[in-house]
Amino acid sequence: MISHSQKPIHPTIRKCMQHLDVIQADDKTKQIVYMYMETLLRESNMAAACEQAPIESQIHN
Repeated sequence: MISHSQKPIHPTIRKCMQHLDVIQADDKTKQIVYMYMETLLRESNMAAACEQAPIESQIHN
């Protein structure tokens, strides 16, 4: 499994990596899947922040 000591791995990504271990995916496949899932998570977090920002600006005005 890919280890990133800088930050904890999201539970969904960790579970996916475990499934890749079970099916004996090679390291390159694991790396591609991990990077793709990290990107999805980051985009999801950014979208949530963008949705929250207008609400917060209305509260402070």
